Amino acid sequence: MSEIFEAGQSVTLNQILENKEWRVYQQNKLEQQFPNKTIVSVKLNIPGEIKQSPAIELIFKTGVNILDRVYDDVTLAKESYITRITGPETFYVIDASLRDTKTLAIEFEEASKLGRLFDVDVMSTEDQGHQLSRTELGFDVRRCFVCGEPAKVCARTQKHAKAEMIDTLNTLYDEIEASN
Repeated sequence: MSEIFEAGQSVTLNQILENKEWRVYQQNKLEQQFPNKTIVSVKLNIPGEIKQSPAIELIFKTGVNILDRVYDDVTLAKESYITRITGPETFYVIDASLRDTKTLAIEFEEASKLGRLFDVDVMSTEDQGHQLSRTELGFDVRRCFVCGEPAKVCARTQKHAKAEMIDTLNTLYDEIEASN
């Protein structure tokens, strides 16, 4: 079995918080540059202190390739794959409504265990600071990539040991690598 965190570098909480500020800046810049369009910000939900490695990059690129097809007909611009110490990210500028774009994002996130690893945030000037929730759109809450139960419950109760989450990620990576 592979080890997805091999050759990865640990990040600090401060680096994660600084990256969050960077992401918000990028999102705001895109909203200003493309008013009345929908902005999609894509990153991974990877547990632990290592957020970037060759295996994590492959997982991300595989998912983004799927998202490229999902958003193919409505993508105006795409900020290419961005390598950050806190993990890979990308941004799309979409010519579709916030609701339609968010629905496609949720469908991608729910389609497989791979999708459950992704955090696809959708925003636009039309939302005026209000993020559409999954339940507002008729979807279930986000599911845990290990067991499929509500992710917030698993996170809050720390249901899964770190080793169990890593094993699940390694198995997913092996499946992706085998299919390439």
